[in-house]
Amino acid sequence: MNGIESELILLRQKIEVLEEQKRLQLEKDAEQKANPLRVLEDIINTKKNDIESKRYSKSIPLARFYDQEKVAMLEPIYNMLKSIHERLEALEQKA
Repeated sequence: MNGIESELILLRQKIEVLEEQKRLQLEKDAEQKANPLRVLEDIINTKKNDIESKRYSKSIPLARFYDQEKVAMLEPIYNMLKSIHERLEALEQKA
């Protein structure tokens, strides 16, 4: 009987952990929907940090190059979207 009780306790703990993970994921999804520019900025910053710290496997020599290309393409898009967003906010404040 003691073994069954300990298994139940372990299962309850696992359920609590999974529920917490689900709650955190839902919060993360809501944050991403609310702030898409921040998500894009985070992706760009993560890739830049990876490039600068050289966190690439030697077995995949082109991974760094591909990340550099991604950053080079995403940065102007991000800057343009940020500028448009700032202009829209300024217009909304005037109205």
